[in-house]
Amino acid sequence: MSEMFNRLVPAWVVAASAISLVSGSVLPISAAHAADSHPELPNARTFHADPSVLRGDRFIVKFRDTAGASSANRDSSYSEAAADADVAIEELHTMAGGAQVVEADRALTAGEANNLVKALAASPDVEYAEHDILMYPAYIPNDTYYSGQWSFANSRAGLAFPETWSTTTGKGSVVAVIDTGVTRHSDLDANVLPGADLITDPEISRDGDGRDQDPLDNGDWCDEIDSDSSWHGTHVAGIIAAVSGNGRGVAGAAHGAKIVPVRALGACWGWMSDITDAVIWAAGGEVKDTNPNPNPADVINMSLGGSDACSPSMQHAIDFAVGRGSTVVVAAGNEAEPAEYTSPANCSDVITVAASGPTGNRAGYSNFGAAVDVTAPGGDMRYAAGGITSTVDTGTTVPVGEGYASMQGTSMAAPHVASIAALMKSANPLLSPAQIEAVIKSSARPIAGCSGACGAGLVSALTAVDSVLPKLKAGTPVVVGTGAIGGTLSVNPGTWSPQPVLLSYQWLRDGSSITGATGPTHRLTPAEIGSKVSVRVTGTKSGYANSVRQSAAISAGVLATATPIITGHSKVGNMLKATTGRWTTGTALTYQWLRNGSPIPKATGTNYPLTAADSGRSFKVRITGAKSGYTTTVRDSAAVRVTAGSLATVTPKITGTAKVAKKLTVKTGTWTSGTKLTYQWHRSGKPIKGAKSKTYTLTSDDRGDRISVKVTGFKAGYASAAKTSAKTGKVAAGTLKSAKPKIYGTAKVGQKLTAKVGTWTSGTKLTYQWHRSGKPIKGATSKTYTLVSADRGDRISVKVTGTKSGYTTAAKMSSKTKKF
Repeated sequence: MSEMFNRLVPAWVVAASAISLVSGSVLPISAAHAADSHPELPNARTFHADPSVLRGDRFIVKFRDTAGASSANRDSSYSEAAADADVAIEELHTMAGGAQVVEADRALTAGEANNLVKALAASPDVEYAEHDILMYPAYIPNDTYYSGQWSFANSRAGLAFPETWSTTTGKGSVVAVIDTGVTRHSDLDANVLPGADLITDPEISRDGDGRDQDPLDNGDWCDEIDSDSSWHGTHVAGIIAAVSGNGRGVAGAAHGAKIVPVRALGACWGWMSDITDAVIWAAGGEVKDTNPNPNPADVINMSLGGSDACSPSMQHAIDFAVGRGSTVVVAAGNEAEPAEYTSPANCSDVITVAASGPTGNRAGYSNFGAAVDVTAPGGDMRYAAGGITSTVDTGTTVPVGEGYASMQGTSMAAPHVASIAALMKSANPLLSPAQIEAVIKSSARPIAGCSGACGAGLVSALTAVDSVLPKLKAGTPVVVGTGAIGGTLSVNPGTWSPQPVLLSYQWLRDGSSITGATGPTHRLTPAEIGSKVSVRVTGTKSGYANSVRQSAAISAGVLATATPIITGHSKVGNMLKATTGRWTTGTALTYQWLRNGSPIPKATGTNYPLTAADSGRSFKVRITGAKSGYTTTVRDSAAVRVTAGSLATVTPKITGTAKVAKKLTVKTGTWTSGTKLTYQWHRSGKPIKGAKSKTYTLTSDDRGDRISVKVTGFKAGYASAAKTSAKTGKVAAGTLKSAKPKIYGTAKVGQKLTAKVGTWTSGTKLTYQWHRSGKPIKGATSKTYTLVSADRGDRISVKVTGTKSGYTTAAKMSSKTKKF
């Protein structure tokens, strides 16, 4: 807590309501005034607050149970703590929670007051010590005022109160307004229950005594800050429970509820100690010098506050109230700063309310931040008719007569939320404060541009109340009939319970209501061609939340269609098929196939065979649907790109003997009809030059290698394909063709013999060796041999040997001649 002024009053000024007052008795600003003609409220006056003149000599001290029982022990603690400040401390009264309200005998500086609180808190006999702080209704100065209750409307800025009143007006709920009290007002009196004045200081109460049972607002004008009376409590009470239906004035948001006025703010301000006791009294607790509250509050509204942390005594009072079942609603404050700096907005278990204006956005003056729970209309009088209008007195100091005024501030926002809490409690009396807070938050709608600053968002009375009512079991409405123009649709609402349930209907065109179409049937007109028609069914039953269900939409005069899908392989040689999907029953469908966006002549069937001409092209199918009473509709499929076809292939096989000079032949098997085949023979995986026919004769170069053949197929519109056969075994050497040689000539010494070799494999190289009686004759290695004398008596023969590359060497021996 910071040091703020000469006398100890922290800056708890929650400027929540710049006010405009009405001279005279009553200014009629009820529903009789159109929204665009709100009269300006005359005699506007503005409150100002100057912290430098505020008092600061009172404190709250809570002793531990044993120590606090003895006044001597308490006096000892006071004396020890006050020694340094050289002041005397006097007990004024005991608070409802047992804490003592004490006062120093002189004004203290902020530093002296802070040191005194620290010294008191340091005493082992003291549970806590704190400043007793002056609090104020807060005011936002503004000069222009307009009447009107825009905050109640079911609109972007409003909270939908009138729609909620068909369910509950708050009857049976009690709202305590802890404020300046109330004045007599014919537009409020009927809804005011007995209250109390909890102000202990007669100078502040201005009624000549301390606490009593009279909550009359005697005026809170403040000469020290030159401000007139605000009639703040009367204004807040009127927002909640002004009488409705009486032909004048304003309506309360929960006009069936009752107000218990609790006066805790008086001349200029009010002490926190009085306010905390007011919370306890309002919730039904016992408070010294007052009679118990005969009507304990279901809801407590505090449109007040100041700049400080939540004090222990305030939190204790709030905890007591919540424990008794009272929902506590407080204003966030109007310093345009984080609400965590303002108390009781920063206390636990309260609903802290920020303010919005007639645009539905957060008002610029409103506090904001993590301490804010929700936002509600508080007014923004920069806009015409932008304030919150309610009941006031027209006197500048003391009460003189009733009137109305427009104000702005979080003081006006809080009673909107208190009203919602009262309506919820009326609708479901078993709700706890925690449940009410949770529902109010969950039913709020986010405010654009105010993420994290406006709590859960702008509250909704209708949604909140509906959320706590029993729910009708709603049926699922189904539109029966076709979408043909001129035809009649009907609705099967489904089963609703518990019966009886009153059902009402509203037919919708593209989500907007069709004028006059509020029956269970609807005839489609030409104006609805192309639109989506549905029906909203609302179920109503007393004591239950209205339930609304909307049917699925049908298309009026528009065929139910589906985007066609092309199935099949988009390759040349395959068949494409058009799948239509589901169209309106009875629709006549026609087909047109498109190549690169252009219609293909005569291609008007459900199937299309892809040819070589289609390779690389884009294909769609266009389906046209026609039916009487409907607009003819065309749907194109997504495009598919046709790729080259895939040839049917077979792995070739080689037939023949893998031996030099033998012919090998390739067996190709069956390929796609019309495929042109080419061949390439390979030797050990490498192409054989020139070997490109279906057969191949093995040469000497192939000996010892393995032979394979690659067959390649070509066809227009198809991707070429190649298949290679398995390799043969190693090519064996060839077998030379040979013949048994014959010897010609005369077997006589001196005569020449000649070897006749016969036919050998072409290219075979032949060598000769003549033999004498089976033994080689040295040097006799030519084709001829001349007999010598050594041959006499022997037999002569010749051996012919053939050699050729790639072939096995062959030798043939002639027959022997006769003896010479």
